[in-house]
Amino acid sequence: MSNTVLLLLSLGPLALILALIAVQRANEVDDAYTGEVTDRWVSTSSGTYGTTTRCMVRIRTDGGRELAVAVDGRTYQALGVGDRVVKTPGTRWPVRSE
Repeated sequence: MSNTVLLLLSLGPLALILALIAVQRANEVDDAYTGEVTDRWVSTSSGTYGTTTRCMVRIRTDGGRELAVAVDGRTYQALGVGDRVVKTPGTRWPVRSE
């Protein structure tokens, strides 16, 4: 009996964290905004599985929010500081506004 309780107590927080991450990811895909790229950078980190590279852009939305958004390499190359961007619901990354 005590092993079962210990297992539930140890897995409960993990399940909660995974649920929160899933909700956050879903909200990011459903998010919509327009704004301007104010900064961009690449960060690298070394870990168990080798070096990881993250391409980031900072966006100031027309509503005044400041967002740091991780994007893929293609999106990173397509966006420059000063570019107007739009993010529509259902898309993962913002694109340059025409």
